[in-house]
Formats: sequence, structure tokens, C-alpha cells
Amino acid sequence: MEAAARNETISPQVAELLQRARDMHAVLLQRCGEARELRRLPDQTIADFKAAGFFRMMQPARYGGYEMNPRHFYDVVFEIARACPSSGWVLSVIGVHSWQMGLLDDRAQQEVWGADDEVILSSSYAPKGKVEPVAGGYKFSGEWQFSSGCDHCNWIFVGGMIPAEQGGATPDISSFLIPRGDYEIIDDWYTTGLQGSGSKTLRVEDAFVPEYRVHSFMEGFMCVSPGQAVNTSPVFKLPFGQVFVRAVSMPAVGATQGALDTYCEYNAERLNSVGMQAKEFPASQAAGAEAQSVISTCRLKMHHAYDTLLAKAAAGEPFTDIERAEFRYDACRSVDDCVKAVQQLLANSGGSAIYTGNRINDIFQDMLAFRQHAANQPDTASKNVGAVLFGQANTDFFS
Repeated sequence: MEAAARNETISPQVAELLQRARDMHAVLLQRCGEARELRRLPDQTIADFKAAGFFRMMQPARYGGYEMNPRHFYDVVFEIARACPSSGWVLSVIGVHSWQMGLLDDRAQQEVWGADDEVILSSSYAPKGKVEPVAGGYKFSGEWQFSSGCDHCNWIFVGGMIPAEQGGATPDISSFLIPRGDYEIIDDWYTTGLQGSGSKTLRVEDAFVPEYRVHSFMEGFMCVSPGQAVNTSPVFKLPFGQVFVRAVSMPAVGATQGALDTYCEYNAERLNSVGMQAKEFPASQAAGAEAQSVISTCRLKMHHAYDTLLAKAAAGEPFTDIERAEFRYDACRSVDDCVKAVQQLLANSGGSAIYTGNRINDIFQDMLAFRQHAANQPDTASKNVGAVLFGQANTDFFS
């Protein structure tokens, strides 16, 4: 939906960023095949994103960023994924790291952006790292899959679990910030979907990570991260999980719009198996209607979530358990709904849609890849919402 259709106004800067994203549709469509062949995005696509200012949308103003409401960033992601799902995915998961950097100790921010505020980061958050406390920080090793866009980045966030103190607290899941010289990229990205995302494996062996380059997931959940001392915008007071879950769900919504765009164009003149024009066939129309409804619902819920959270952060009001649980569930539920919608578009596109190179089929394979992400599994999140509704505590630390 366009802003005008929602009867809402947006700032000139936001409007310009959205237009830049729409202006990239044609070239990104042309690069889709190249991205699949490369098994990563073309360098020019990352250069285009940087030139457009997309990676700065949630970056701290102290380092050249715009500190925007996340909804605006994810609307740009929607437009990019509409043309190329892999490009939308990489923009989304790399771009959100500019926000996380704003939560870290300023010494870490200086190391990453002090000489070049266009530096970007990739990640893999599964707590697989072996963590050994040493003077001033940690000795750190491990191997992590699925670091999207890592070929284009100079730093990484990777997950580990800080051991519990003797007789004290439970282990603390954290992300560890590591420079390019301290990790290896393993070229193992051979997949049936999101081939262009370049989500390769990372390996770290006995790197030293100072304490100020470690970000606790609990700090992010409690909204008490050290970077808030210098980055005082309300956007840096949002819960860590609430910002991150949309990074892996909104690309799926944009890709669904891309599938619907193609579906309407493809079926405009196609005759179905009984010789009827597809555009006049009830099943064809119903599949399009369902996809349109799913897309609109997902976007409206995303906008509502961030407007609600940001207003509370600005006012210094607490976030309720039901808001956090429901918004978290809405994010992963949107991917499930979008997968089903694209499957119906594919099912109503005739037998030739199964051929390699059919755009709706290609997008469906990407949708299945989106759905595999751990944060896009709705079952646990739905149970958490139900528990909160019955008066139990919110137990999802990514909410």
C-alpha cells in the first residue's frame, strides 16, 4: 500500500528513500540471476544501497545516521525484496546491525565507524561460541552458519554464552563483535532458495574480544544497553528482539508483493487448462485477493507495532508483556501467512510455473528459505502469547 492509500503523511526524507528503493526495481530484477550465480549479491548492489543511504536509516546520528523509526527502514526493505528477495534479505539483516551498534559501548562504535561510518556488519547469533573469560575480555572460538552478506562486511556479530559465575547467575547469551582479521569465511552457500544472500559460514579461532565489544541479549531485552548513554534517541530504547525479528520477516512480505506483481502480469493474458482466461477464473482471482490481504495485514501490523513501541519509548512508558508477545508473534506469523499466499499464487499459475526460471517459482523457493529461519517459527511465539493472555509472564527473550 502506498502512503496516500493509508491517508498518512511521511517526511520528505522518508519519501525520498522509498522512491530510491522503487527506482531500483528494474536493475535489481536484472541482477537476480547474477546474484544466484554468484551466490551473493553483486558488489554494485551493496554500493547502490550505500549511496542511497539505506544502511544509515537506523544508524546513530553521531556517525552519520538518520535514527529513523524502524517502520520506515522496513518499508524500504519491502520495496527492495519486492524486486529481489535476496537483496531485500541482505539489506534487512545488515542494515539492522547499524542499529545494534548504537547499543554497544561507544568504544566499540569508535572502532567500527571512527575512520569510516559506511562500514557494515554481518552476523550469526546462535550461541555456538566457546567463551573463556580472560583479563579484560574473553578468548573466543567457534563456527557459525548463515551469515548473510558476509562477503561485503568488515565486522561480524556472532553468538556465544558467557559462563555463569560460581554459585551466581545463569549463563548470559551475548553477541560478540569481531573484526575481519579475526575470522574466516567458509564458502559453503549452496541452497535451493535465497542463493543470492551469500549466507556463508564463519569461523573464529582463539580471538580476543574485549568486554566492551560484547552485547548481552538480556541487556537488549531489558532495554538497558550501554550505548544508550551516548545515543539518546528513543529508537535506541526499543527492545532488541522487537527490532530484529522484523529483519527476517519483512523481506518475506516484500517478496510476496513481488510474486503478486508477477502473478497479475503473467495471468493477464494466460488461458488456463480449460481454455478460460486465467484473470476471469474464480480460483485465480481468489489467490490474488488472499495475497493482497496478507500483504496489507502484515504491513499494517508492522507499522502499528513500531509506532506503539516508539511512542512509549519517547514517553518513558513501560512496554506491556502482551504488546511484546503479540508483536513478536505477528512478525513470525507474517512469514507463515506469506508462504501460504505465494504457494497459492504458484498453484494458480499453470503447469509451466514449475520450470526453472519461472519468477513465481523462484520466489516460492526463497519463501521456503525465509520460513526456515529460527526466528520465523510461529509455534513458540504463539504459545507465549497464549500464556501471557492467561496471566503468565512473557518468557520470550526475543520479544
